[in-house]
Amino acid sequence: WAGAKGGDLKMDEPGQQVLETTSILVTKNFVEARFTVALPAAGRSILGQKAAQILTEALPSVVEKALVYASHDPAVLQKHVETVEDTRALRALLTARGLVAFVGDGAVLPRASGASDLPMDAKEVIKFAAPPSLSVSFDLPHRGKVTGMGIPTGITLIVGGGFHGKSTLLQ
Repeated sequence: WAGAKGGDLKMDEPGQQVLETTSILVTKNFVEARFTVALPAAGRSILGQKAAQILTEALPSVVEKALVYASHDPAVLQKHVETVEDTRALRALLTARGLVAFVGDGAVLPRASGASDLPMDAKEVIKFAAPPSLSVSFDLPHRGKVTGMGIPTGITLIVGGGFHGKSTLLQ
């Protein structure tokens, strides 16, 4: 949320990677959201009435839209939770197999642009397929069996043309 005279509400916006962050803390008892508010000012003085409006009207509205379960599609939330649980299960299985990473068959590695986290349009790209020598399979709690390339511990060389997904793979 941003106002014409300041008052921006900002929070770390997650990408598609499953990473632990400090912007949201979820426990069985509460959800804690950590964000910043740029209080509106005129010179070196805070505009008190405008700041009060932001904190008592805009902020509760943003919180309700972002953090209240009823504001979201339950099926989308369930899929997200299952994806995170599968990701954690897969990461736990890698070490036992002598692997440091996994790239699923069918993954779209090239990004839409150099400044985007979104995958390139699937019609314009060849989906990833693991070479037979590195192909591995895992059974995940929700998705079931997944097959792809397991990258072993040690030194791995990644090569390819421009915009073919090398940087995406490394990230």
